[in-house]
Amino acid sequence: MIKTKLILIDGITGSGKSTTAQFLAGQLRLNGIKAKWYHETEDSHPLAYEEDVEVFSSNQERDKFLKTIPKLWRKFSKDAEISDHVHIIESHLLQDTVRILFQNNLDETRISTFVKEIEDIIEPLNPALLYFKQMDVEHSIRKVWKRRGEDWKNWFVDSDIQTPFVKSSGIIGETGVIKLWAEYQNFTDKIFEGYGFKKLCIDNSEGNWTTYHQQMMKFLSLNLISETVDVNIDEKRILCGTYKEKEGDLSCSVKLLDENLVCDLIWPDIRVLPDATRKNLFYLESFPINIEFIENKDGSVESIHLSGSREAFDGKRLIRV
Repeated sequence: MIKTKLILIDGITGSGKSTTAQFLAGQLRLNGIKAKWYHETEDSHPLAYEEDVEVFSSNQERDKFLKTIPKLWRKFSKDAEISDHVHIIESHLLQDTVRILFQNNLDETRISTFVKEIEDIIEPLNPALLYFKQMDVEHSIRKVWKRRGEDWKNWFVDSDIQTPFVKSSGIIGETGVIKLWAEYQNFTDKIFEGYGFKKLCIDNSEGNWTTYHQQMMKFLSLNLISETVDVNIDEKRILCGTYKEKEGDLSCSVKLLDENLVCDLIWPDIRVLPDATRKNLFYLESFPINIEFIENKDGSVESIHLSGSREAFDGKRLIRV
């Protein structure tokens, strides 16, 4: 593998960053390399800003953001440099930082200064960046809206229409939101070209992930290792059902969709994939969440046990109803 302590993955929302980070974490493990994947929304993320800010309420809040993010990167970089793990970071290089500045109409020169500061901070880690590009941003955004459901779409649109970029564009509603993301990608395209560290841009608009995985492995000088777990359709069918907390509001419906096991734990139809380490252990595609199907003495599935790096799910037991 190339010499690096930090693999960065970025691109617009829904471009496959989390799925890729999860895939790479698995491939590093299979290649005998210690790895730590930080999901974008993971609890206690070392680079997470103290609050979910989309619109700055004042210049003071903007300046605080500009000062705090580099501090977080310095702390993370210092810790990662002495670690024996390769760290996989999604979204925090661009989407969760530069996008915030961009949609608040911050001067391009000031954003460029911010970008260069972060680049200098992480330089000792010999970072490698995978950057996903969409040729048709509107198609991509509408596809992810459909994929994640109406509730998620409404939250997304309602948030973005409040940004100074959309308000000053004179374009309202969904069209204004799509313009924001299209112009943001154009801006980050230029940032990508300016980075001096190892980088790879992949146009993944066609969704040909077999090819993209091969490109990533070549870029990182890693062997692509297959880890397949054979779970037949009858075994999957046995796991299907609705599971609910005995005391609490959390529920999860597991079903078959085109012979794939899926659930609605976070948004509709997230794939539930088998883990190779033991029977009845699965994980959510794109999320650091495990689902273990628990059998009773008769061999029937009676509950699921959730674990992972999200406090809302970790340790929860849901009973089959």
